[in-house]
Amino acid sequence: MPVLVASPVTQQLAAKLRLRAAELSALLQQHAGAAVLATDNPPDVLDFKDVAAGDRQAIIDEAALASATAELQRIVAALRRLGDGSYGECQDCGEPIDERRLFALPATPFCTACQAIHERPAMPRR
Repeated sequence: MPVLVASPVTQQLAAKLRLRAAELSALLQQHAGAAVLATDNPPDVLDFKDVAAGDRQAIIDEAALASATAELQRIVAALRRLGDGSYGECQDCGEPIDERRLFALPATPFCTACQAIHERPAMPRR
């Protein structure tokens, strides 16, 4: 494993990644605790509106948790790249990722050009 000499920019980005990882971990732990409490105290009477509202909120919560989990995974991968010295290099083309992009999206594994390719919808087969 190469010894990485951390620049002030890299140190700043690492701190930003660690802070966001802590926030996401706390959010996920809080939700896990809240889910246990919700199942321990079910309401006495429910009507259809309550059930529908609960279902809608469960769908929203599930999407938010999936998003938080995916972001945390990207952050863990970025911290791993920081450790092995490959942080800031595009995982597809190997070119350096623009510093402005890293400040905006510190966990990004791709340069702007490669990210555009990943976001391009697949062409349907005929």
